[in-house]
Amino acid sequence: MATRPIEPETPHMTSQSRGLLQGRPSQNNHPIASFQPQSTPSSPAFSVPRSSSRPGLDGLLGQIIDGEFEIIKVLGTGSHADVYLARQISLGNREVALKVLSRLYLTLPEMDVRRASQALQREGQLLGELHAGCFVDVYRAGALPDGRPYIALENVEGRMLSEFIDKEKRLAPEVLLDLLQQWADGLAELHARGWVHRDVTPRNAMVETTNFGTRRLMTFDFGTATAITGRPDRFRMGWEPDRPAGTASYMSPEQASGGVVDGRSDQFALAAIAYELLSGVRALRTESPSAAALLGYLRGTEPIPVQPLQRFRPDLPSEVCNVIHAGLDRVPERRFDDVEAFVRALAVAFQGGVLSTPKSAGLLGMLFGGKK
Repeated sequence: MATRPIEPETPHMTSQSRGLLQGRPSQNNHPIASFQPQSTPSSPAFSVPRSSSRPGLDGLLGQIIDGEFEIIKVLGTGSHADVYLARQISLGNREVALKVLSRLYLTLPEMDVRRASQALQREGQLLGELHAGCFVDVYRAGALPDGRPYIALENVEGRMLSEFIDKEKRLAPEVLLDLLQQWADGLAELHARGWVHRDVTPRNAMVETTNFGTRRLMTFDFGTATAITGRPDRFRMGWEPDRPAGTASYMSPEQASGGVVDGRSDQFALAAIAYELLSGVRALRTESPSAAALLGYLRGTEPIPVQPLQRFRPDLPSEVCNVIHAGLDRVPERRFDDVEAFVRALAVAFQGGVLSTPKSAGLLGMLFGGKK
């Protein structure tokens, strides 16, 4: 499974359509034609239009793929895949987002080609298995004439969740809880199916306003997702000491260290996002903003450098701050049992209540009246 470099401050892409954004491949020569598409796809991400940023991107414009998808324009680019807006001819010219393996792979070693192609295929397969409302629909998987795989996805327009982060304009509690609940529902299904996302960030989610005025949160980019199994090698798949998969500012300590990860690792990221949406600043901050500095703290034993949320939001109930800080605990066992328990506790805290029967001991037990 391919990985992409950690990004402490800047997004891999931002905006209004999907694109698979993963690791930057090595440089070498090998034709992609030797790759035979398999039947396993991977997940989507939104991207800013950058059609002039890579030579050859316009080569597909106007073409009809598999007699089904007419390419209209470039929606975005990434180091791993390019995304096009296309019309699905057989279904009333429905607009779809066509995610295609990057042309960069036309000149790379066969091993890089296979890894990247299988990651894109896994994305489509995983999306096809998920049913929560925060996941885009996948319509079809196939291959271009040059052998590059593609997946056709639901085309969604909206605002990146990162655009909602503002020091002056904090989200109302009901809006925050609604978005977090949608995200938690999707992550809970992903975890139940045996996967951990490993890159839950505000730049991997989009908020779409429906015709009924409600908000729909969409999460994407499953390029770093890993399976939860009893095999330690699966937990470390794609892990490199200096470049672990994911985004440092939202990465759990166990993920940064290459250890065993489960749903509580995604919970850590969700808690970091809740902190940021409420305060307008990142939860994980060091004197140096570099990814290396953040990883150093995450891999150590000292308390994680998270400033008390009440320093930025003295108006918030202390219970709300306690819940979020519990989700950011260095030790997974001290967090909530799962992402849905975390969001439930946050909802109770906003209402001024406390949990009578905590799911976990340790810090949560002390916060909510359980055994120490």
